[in-house]
Amino acid sequence: MLRLVNNGVKLMNKSTDKDIITALATPYGRSALAAIRISGDGCKKLVERFLSRPLKDGELRYNNFKTAKFGENLTAIGYKAPKSYTGEEMVELFPHGNMTVCDGIIEALVSGGARIAERGEFTKRAFLNGKLDLMQCEALADIIEAQTAEQLEYGNKRYDGGFKRLKNAEIALNRALSTVEAVLHYSDELEENEIDERLLNDVYGVLDEVITDLQAETDGYVGGRIINDGFKIVIIGKPNVGKSTLLNALTDSERAIVTPIAGTTRDIIDGGYVFKDKKFTVIDTAGITETDDAVEKIGVERAAKAVEEADAVILVTADGTFPDIDLSICERVVRVKNKCDGIADVSEDYGKAQNDGFIEISAKNGVNLTALKCKLYDMCPKSCGGLSNHRQYACAIKCLEACRAARAESEKACGLEIVAAALYEAYSAILELYGEKADEKVIDAVFERFCVGK
Repeated sequence: MLRLVNNGVKLMNKSTDKDIITALATPYGRSALAAIRISGDGCKKLVERFLSRPLKDGELRYNNFKTAKFGENLTAIGYKAPKSYTGEEMVELFPHGNMTVCDGIIEALVSGGARIAERGEFTKRAFLNGKLDLMQCEALADIIEAQTAEQLEYGNKRYDGGFKRLKNAEIALNRALSTVEAVLHYSDELEENEIDERLLNDVYGVLDEVITDLQAETDGYVGGRIINDGFKIVIIGKPNVGKSTLLNALTDSERAIVTPIAGTTRDIIDGGYVFKDKKFTVIDTAGITETDDAVEKIGVERAAKAVEEADAVILVTADGTFPDIDLSICERVVRVKNKCDGIADVSEDYGKAQNDGFIEISAKNGVNLTALKCKLYDMCPKSCGGLSNHRQYACAIKCLEACRAARAESEKACGLEIVAAALYEAYSAILELYGEKADEKVIDAVFERFCVGK
C-alpha cells in the first residue's frame, strides 16, 4: 500500500534487512540536481526496468528514466557488492531537483518492489555489513550536523580513525584475552610457575598499556563533547542585573525578553554563537532571589540545576553583590560587572577589562563583549580524544574499570579464571563501544539521528 506525503512516497509494510530500499538523499525541495539512492540485492535489475540504457558498475552514465507518466533525463551509476556505501548492490540516480520528478521516480521504484528506507537505513546497512563501525557512524552523523570547521575536522578525524588509542586498546585486549584463554585450555600441560612467570608478566604489560590509553581517552572526553555539543555557559545573577540583555548581546539575537521589571525571566532561555570557530551555548536563567512566588521559585530551582550541567558560569552583578548560590560544582566561573556604560572597549584583551576581579562590560552598549568572549574561549579545554558522547564515554569507563580489576587480580595471582573473566568484561565493553555487542535500542538511536536518505 502506497501513501504520498509532502516529502515523498512511503510504503506501508513491515521492513526487513533484505528488502530493496530507496529514498531521496538530498533535501526535499527545488534544486538543480537531486540524488536518489537504491540499495539491496536485485536493485540494479529493478532500476534498469525503467532506464533506456543498462547500468555500468562504477561509471556515471547519461540515461533516461521512463515511467508511464513521464520521462526524465538523468545520470545513473551502479555499484557491485561489496564495493558500495552499504556493502550491498546499489544504484544512485541524479535527476533534476524537481519533487514531482523525484516523487515519480521513487513511486515507480516502490511499485516495482522497493520500499522507502527508514531513517539512517543506508548507513545502518553499511554498519551491519561491516563497512563502518558504530563510532564511525556516530562521527558521520556529527559531520552532517557540524556547524563549525572545528566540529567538521573533529568528526572527520574520528571517522577516519585518527584517534588510535581506542583501536590499540581493542587489539591489545584481544591478544591478552586470547593468551589467557589458551593457557587455561592447556594448563594441564604446563607447570604452575611457568604459567605465572611467562603469562602474568605479559598480561601486566598489556593491561598497563591499555589502562594508560583509556585513561587518556576518558580524560579527553570533556574536550571532545564540548567540540561536538558546544561550550555550555550559564548566566547567573540577582534579578534585573542585565542577564537577558547579556544573552541577547552575546548571541546577537532577541532570544530573551528584556524589560526594566525585575523577574522578567522565569524559565531557562538559550541561544548560541560561534567564536574563533568554536560553538558556544548561552543559557539565561531566572534571577536568584528569596521569593514566595511559586513560579519564580521553580525558575530559581531550574537556574541551580543549569549550573550543575554547565561548562562555565557567568556570574553577573550590577552593584558588586551576588546571590547566595553554591558554585563549587562548576570549576569555570567568570565574574562580570554589567551596566558599566561609561567604559571604553578593550577589544580582545580581557585583562584590561578586569577591575577588582570583575570583567567590566556594558551589555546594552556592546562594550567589552569581545573581551568576555575571549575569556570564555580561553577557558575551553584544549585537548580531546576520540570519545564525543555519553554512550562512548560510558563504554570506555566500563572497559577501564574492568582492566583495573584484571590488573589487580593478575597481581594477586590467585587464579587465571578470575583474570580471564575481568579481561572478557573489558573486551566486551570495547566491542560495545564499536557496536559489535551494543544493545539494539542503542544502535537504533544512533541511526535515528540520520535523515531517510543517509
